[in-house]
Amino acid sequence: FNLALPVSASLEWKAYRFGYEWDMIYRDRGFFGILLEAKYTDVQATLAQNALGLEEFARARAPIPAIGAIARVYVVPNISITGEISGFKLPESIDEEYRAHYIDFDLYGSVNFTDHFGAQVGYRSIDVFYFIDDEDEGKLKLKGLYFGGVVRF
Repeated sequence: FNLALPVSASLEWKAYRFGYEWDMIYRDRGFFGILLEAKYTDVQATLAQNALGLEEFARARAPIPAIGAIARVYVVPNISITGEISGFKLPESIDEEYRAHYIDFDLYGSVNFTDHFGAQVGYRSIDVFYFIDDEDEGKLKLKGLYFGGVVRF
């Protein structure tokens, strides 16, 4: 076993989010609403050692229904702070052979330079877990700061 062999690794993650937001409470300085979503995740991780022609991969695909909440406060008319959380949990009481949860938390601030352009900075955390009858188990936790631009039509 030679530890000096080069290994390449890749992670491909496709995430799609389709949802409906209903703002139950809406005021001039902010709102509170509920989210109903359908998320679809397709993750593939690959490890390869090209000189020996070895490759291993794991792939997980799943549609995930989710329910959540969103709240936004306008500090001044062009600066807002938004928090949203959505998730899904498959309780053990349904079937002890299967367990799963998905939690997506996002807290961000936005500055709108015009009606059509702005900037964003935030913190996001995603926690995914599944267990299938001692045959398969997976965990994924992602969290951290992000920066972005906002374009509105």
